[in-house]
Amino acid sequence: MGRAAQRSASRRRIRARQGTEETSFRRLPPDSITDIFLRLPAKSILRCRAVSKEWRSFTTNPSFVAAHARLQPAQVVLYKYLDTGPYEVALDVVPFSDDGDNADAQRRLIRYPRTRSMLLLASCNGVLLFSKPDNGNFLLCNPATWQWAELPRLPEALRVAGVGEYQYAFYFHEPSNEFRILLRRGHSWPRASSWHILSTGAAEPRRVAAMLPPGASITSNSLMTALPVALNGRLHWPPRVVAATVAGASTTMPVTTEMVVFDTVAETFGRMAGPPTVTAELVKLFDIEGRLVAADFGEEEHVDLWFLEDYGAGRWERRHRVATAWAPRWLAGVERGPPREAADLVCVAAAGDGEGNVMLGSHIWLAVYNLRTRTTRTVASVGPGRNMLVSRHVFSESLVRHPAFAARSAADLGVTFSWC
Repeated sequence: MGRAAQRSASRRRIRARQGTEETSFRRLPPDSITDIFLRLPAKSILRCRAVSKEWRSFTTNPSFVAAHARLQPAQVVLYKYLDTGPYEVALDVVPFSDDGDNADAQRRLIRYPRTRSMLLLASCNGVLLFSKPDNGNFLLCNPATWQWAELPRLPEALRVAGVGEYQYAFYFHEPSNEFRILLRRGHSWPRASSWHILSTGAAEPRRVAAMLPPGASITSNSLMTALPVALNGRLHWPPRVVAATVAGASTTMPVTTEMVVFDTVAETFGRMAGPPTVTAELVKLFDIEGRLVAADFGEEEHVDLWFLEDYGAGRWERRHRVATAWAPRWLAGVERGPPREAADLVCVAAAGDGEGNVMLGSHIWLAVYNLRTRTTRTVASVGPGRNMLVSRHVFSESLVRHPAFAARSAADLGVTFSWC
């Protein structure tokens, strides 16, 4: 049989197999088909699209893609330091289901050189935000679709030497279907400052007239330290103590804390009550099942979990206390221990999934606590000797394709990277 005949026979066999697969596919109830596909990770969905036209049509339907993105579990991002090659840093994600010494449970997002010319700032809706301090650019990357986008830069007239530029939030603006950065420029805080929004749907930055409430403040450059949490169309920054009731020498009495919030639709700042903890500077916020949670790392022996029971009234309750098992060790000539000040939270995770699990800790102790069973298990694949750091970022993959994103080459972006 000649090569042409062999190719023809191969095509007939492939079509026959596809016909059988499509027939079996059609026999399944529609709800079962949807449920099967929704449970698959993004990489598997992309492979399914190559099976048949019917599968491709089903898995590229916008309603399916949106539903698939909503159901993807949260995963904590890890910095993994590689030994060889030009790509010295890898971003991996560790799932909440990682219940053993199984490094294979981790999945790689991207690799790039270990330099300050490309810094990971934040993650939102399956998109990673990188900054390029050398030229002031912001790059957005979707590892699931291998697409990139760039945000507009501030005009040269506003980029004056000696004037600070501080990033405060990276969020998705649902009404406009845009990714946005909220940043502030100014010599001092809060006077002589201006707030600007950079968005994927605009060619130029936009100045907003927002002003912080009197007496309110946010940690400067919060994307580098204290990430805000987006919930109910508002951004929420970690709390700070505004008043304390002290009896004698004790400072453990109830305190009053407040959080700064930003309405992403009205583009106005406000404030609301925070959890009554004296160690507010060691609190990380996250959301779980549509509820705001504060993880208080103020005590070395445990982490307190405060839940916002009544959003309108600002009523918090401490519902869980998770025992810790920090194991301080030396890394890169520095002793790494439990967080003792706000800057230490840069490499501490606090995140929840949709199954009642909360991941807490760092590279010296990382554990998953279940809210329903009140049990804790250690994530053994992250620990001493693995040359990695836990980041403050949480990632949920998304196959949603946004208009401003496109496949871009490393040369076009001016960066060096690899997808594997």
